[in-house]
Amino acid sequence: MSTHKHIDLICVAVLACTLLLTILFINGKSFGLEVIVDWDAEGSSDSVFFTLNDRDGSWNTAGATRITLAGDHAEVAGGGAYAYGGGVVIAQAGRYVLSGSLTNGSVTVSADSSAKVWLLLDGVDIRCEDSACLITEQADKVFLTLAEGTENSMSSGASYSEAAAADNIGGVLFSRDDLTVNGSGSLSITGAYKHGIDANDELVITGGSISVEAPQDAIHANDGLRIENAELKLRAGDEGLNLQGEEALLYIASGDIEISSEGACIKSAGGLLVEGGSFRLRSSADGIHGADSVVITGGALTIHASDDGIHADKAVSISGGSLKIPSCYEGVEALTIDISGGEIEIYPADDGMNAYGGSSFGFGPPGMFGQNADTGEGETDAESWIHISGGSITIVNKTARDADGLDSNGDILISGGSIRISLPGSGSNNAIDYGSESGGICEISGGDVVACGAGMMAENFSDGSAQCSIFYIPGYTASAETTVTLKDAAGKVLLSYTPPCSFSSVALSCPEMKLGETYTVVIGDREEQITLDTVNTTNAGTGGFGAGQMGPGGVRGNRPDGMERPEGMGHPGGRGMMPAGEDGVMPSPPDFGGEMPDFAGMPAPPDFGGAPPEFEREHQSGEQRTQPNQTGSAQSENTQHEPDTAALMAEGADTGPQPVSRETRYMIGACFLILAAGVLFAAKYKV
Repeated sequence: MSTHKHIDLICVAVLACTLLLTILFINGKSFGLEVIVDWDAEGSSDSVFFTLNDRDGSWNTAGATRITLAGDHAEVAGGGAYAYGGGVVIAQAGRYVLSGSLTNGSVTVSADSSAKVWLLLDGVDIRCEDSACLITEQADKVFLTLAEGTENSMSSGASYSEAAAADNIGGVLFSRDDLTVNGSGSLSITGAYKHGIDANDELVITGGSISVEAPQDAIHANDGLRIENAELKLRAGDEGLNLQGEEALLYIASGDIEISSEGACIKSAGGLLVEGGSFRLRSSADGIHGADSVVITGGALTIHASDDGIHADKAVSISGGSLKIPSCYEGVEALTIDISGGEIEIYPADDGMNAYGGSSFGFGPPGMFGQNADTGEGETDAESWIHISGGSITIVNKTARDADGLDSNGDILISGGSIRISLPGSGSNNAIDYGSESGGICEISGGDVVACGAGMMAENFSDGSAQCSIFYIPGYTASAETTVTLKDAAGKVLLSYTPPCSFSSVALSCPEMKLGETYTVVIGDREEQITLDTVNTTNAGTGGFGAGQMGPGGVRGNRPDGMERPEGMGHPGGRGMMPAGEDGVMPSPPDFGGEMPDFAGMPAPPDFGGAPPEFEREHQSGEQRTQPNQTGSAQSENTQHEPDTAALMAEGADTGPQPVSRETRYMIGACFLILAAGVLFAAKYKV
């Protein structure tokens, strides 16, 4: 049999169509073609975190199936649902209005995996003794809307049935698939077994007034937890908000959130991003705990914590909002801390901010000597730093005995912001402490600082600073509430601060200070003139013991590079000087007035059992960190920087390989089918 006379043209046409479809698929947008997506997809909203359906709590009940809960049974008017076992089963996609009460039953959604189900709670009271009150066994997504002006409640017993436990049902409200709660009504959840809300997939809350009380987590989610415009009041025997997915995001855009918990108030095994909202957190552990990174760009947070106010295993970044921590062990603790904005007040029992990496020590309480605060094991190769480029920071520790205001096992870099630190003037209470013994630096190139504490172990800024500073040891301990003032030669006040604690050293720096000029440090009714003959002038005053040992002009401690220092002066690594007694002999350390804290008795934060996920790509090798030199020019240092995580998230930037969408698979499949059809057609007509 001969080949069809037009076979060549047919093959060319088939291949041309295939290539055309492929080109349109790849470059369709540039040709003005619109992408058709699922009407509940992320692309249908102006937010990368919430869809239009997530945010839409309005309802048109016309045509909806009505379910009336009537004590020990349910009555169904409409299709898609049926009464079963003292409760009700919803088996199809659609809209359902629920009202009434169940004395011991459940509402179960068991629909097709592609089904979207809308449930309107119009005044319901559901009690289930041995399982969840609302169970989503299967659906694509369930939207639970709290009708305007209604009060709704759910409660469970203290033990679940063997069947419920075998199905891993762990909450009063339980969902295996994506769940959204919205609307403007109220929902009260009271659990006596495990969690209040337990979501295996993503949980989104975009409205309503929701109160939850549970013996374990108040709200427990796995694949994502996102909150906007909701009022939450949570009481938990463990965590308040708990996200378990190591590659997931706990995101709070806005809302009014009050949490009281035995564990962390807010905890994420993945990333944690707060952009807004009003928070009142009270925890017997950490206030906020991120196993990866914690990013705060806005909001008003008040945190009372028995352990850290904010802890992250990797990085903490604060760029806006207000943060007040009236009580905590340490205020902010992470491997790296980046402050570029916001108003921050911390009143810790130990360090105000602690960047704990880069030490070879492996003993002592969590967070000390570079230990990972979760495992107690020393970090030997991780770079730690504190960067401050903006914002207002106040750290006050009235009970400190061996604490620091800013404490980094690596570097401290200050290029902006306003910093005020006050610690008692006895013992080794350092207003600023950094890893000078291991090559760390503390450089300032902008901002203003008044840091008051003890003089025995305190550290001055490093030689490489671009902005001048004075480290002043007056030779006596000034009492609490004694004002410190820095004036220029014309008498203009450059800095002024009234520290709440006593102090025996003070570090002063502001952009107006110039090398070679003379300034007056005023402490109460005493004053001292100091000439800045070095960028980081250290001066031991003439107002107390040690008078006459060192006059104005500044004597620096020796530097990490081993430069020689005067006999008996300074401390390796640029630390301050302990004033000598009248006989020239160094005095004994002061009596601390009691026993040191029993760190062994402190509760240790939980072990997360593994390395944190790669939520952020911080510490990318090859990035340049710009360090200021004495002349104010920038010198690059090959090190690592924290990325602007909030911006990356908000812009939907690429954060790694993404799954291929269903639409993409369909288009690729269509191309292959056309190509296969062309091959079969050609084969049919060949000889």
